[in-house]
Amino acid sequence: MKKNMQTRFINKVMFLLFFIASFSYGQNTEIDFDLFIDGIIYSENDCIDKNFSSAILKQTSGDVLDTSRVSLSLLLDGTTKKDFSSFNTFNAFNLEDWLLAEYVYYSQTTLRFSFRIQYPNGAMQTIIKKYCVNLNGGNEVLLVGAGNEVNYVTLPIFFATDREYTGATDFEDQFGSNRSRLKYGLCEISIPNSHQVGEIESPSYWRFEFWENPNKHIVIQSIEMLRKDNYFEKLSERIRKSPKKSAFLFVHGFNVTFIEAAKRTAQMTYDLEFEGESVFYSWPSRGKSSAYTVDEATIEWSKLNIEHFLKDFLSKTDAEEIYLIAHSMGNRGLTRAIISVMTDYPELKEKIKEVILAAPDIDADVFKRDIAPKMVSKLKRPITLYVSSDDIALKASRIVHGNPRAGDSKEFILVVDGVETIDASGIDTSFLGHSYFTETPSILEDILDIIKTARRASLRAKLVEVIINGAISWKVKRN
Repeated sequence: MKKNMQTRFINKVMFLLFFIASFSYGQNTEIDFDLFIDGIIYSENDCIDKNFSSAILKQTSGDVLDTSRVSLSLLLDGTTKKDFSSFNTFNAFNLEDWLLAEYVYYSQTTLRFSFRIQYPNGAMQTIIKKYCVNLNGGNEVLLVGAGNEVNYVTLPIFFATDREYTGATDFEDQFGSNRSRLKYGLCEISIPNSHQVGEIESPSYWRFEFWENPNKHIVIQSIEMLRKDNYFEKLSERIRKSPKKSAFLFVHGFNVTFIEAAKRTAQMTYDLEFEGESVFYSWPSRGKSSAYTVDEATIEWSKLNIEHFLKDFLSKTDAEEIYLIAHSMGNRGLTRAIISVMTDYPELKEKIKEVILAAPDIDADVFKRDIAPKMVSKLKRPITLYVSSDDIALKASRIVHGNPRAGDSKEFILVVDGVETIDASGIDTSFLGHSYFTETPSILEDILDIIKTARRASLRAKLVEVIINGAISWKVKRN
């Protein structure tokens, strides 16, 4: 009995001591951490515009903590980007390089530190510190030599896609190559003032460029997903404000990622001086040259989605002048969609101003017998076909399929009644010669002439007439 009383007494004493210890942890001086740059403490009211290479965190008040009990998360504009097991781990981390990689050097943002403290008694505490970050404030290192001025313009580019949406924070990874339902959205893409016609400027290790800089490169600034109704409302509103209530739809080809399609559309918009709204459709191409047959199967699967989108694009917007443009394998989806929509909704053809088919990777005989005649009869609108004998990609496709492609003029130039065929042979010096319609200034000038003046091939300055066996086509003049 006496032993039991002693045990109960000891337990009570131990409980009291534990309570006092726990209470003292709650009553000690408030724990806090601060950010130091070049040995100077930064207040949360300060907007940081200096070199981050020397940035470290220090505990500035409260009892000394075991750093293994303090974990840390870094967030940019509320999105978790980086976790650390302790703030000592953070102090060994290059914050400057991380900020550059996250593209914050061209805009003001909020950098948030979230400290999670675990006390010996099991209690948890979170401390939040927020800092304004404005790296356009004069730091030459962080601007990668770009200077303090904003030397770029930003273009809104609408999109529709049946790629999977991953939800990743990095733009490069937000859309994969798996098939999914049809989705809609809007990109903001910047074009540098130093942009060269036909180029998609990107960082080059040869120029010691390791991150995208909007003053030098074409950069995705944002991607916003939209509900279908909101998407067409926003697109229609912008079209109504354009000078000619115009828009164009671009369907990319084989071996193209979502980001590549977005940047290409922005480059075309800028180079063509297009004053309407730009839209691209991105089907789930693998973005790999080795996945040709996979992409072939995928564009077949996407045809119905492209058709549904084209019908909505024509009927749900207030556009009065719509240009439809496809490249390479994307022609398979767009041409079939046009035929189907024009068959079911012939009244919508009034909105279409021009159809441009660039380097179509379609069997030449199938195009001439089945596709082109139906498009001509149902659409009754100008159709321009760009071909080339220098297109290595289409030569490879001819070997795979055993038959010439509609965009390959090596053996013969495809001429169909109602379609103006433009031969671009000899003007593209790139390795594959497959993207000449967006990369070659003379072709871009010809397309610009179509959009600006609606002149037919016989009247456009960049073209010369060619007659072979009574068939008329046009040849692009060299600059």
